[in-house]
Amino acid sequence: MAEHNTELRNGHKRTTVKLEAGESVALCRCFQSKEFPFCDGTHKTLESEVGPVIVQAPKPAEK
Repeated sequence: MAEHNTELRNGHKRTTVKLEAGESVALCRCFQSKEFPFCDGTHKTLESEVGPVIVQAPKPAEK
């Protein structure tokens, strides 16, 4: 499961998300998600064309 950590650096919040090989996450771009930084689908209720950004960690190539 993706892990995340949010910390304050130089007065700004910085979130780091760690993924295992083969994992993917949807990250919120509407800033309304109750699960921020992860998308919870709230953007579907807004009058906007903004959706999540999907981040994928590739699986290692098989030999």
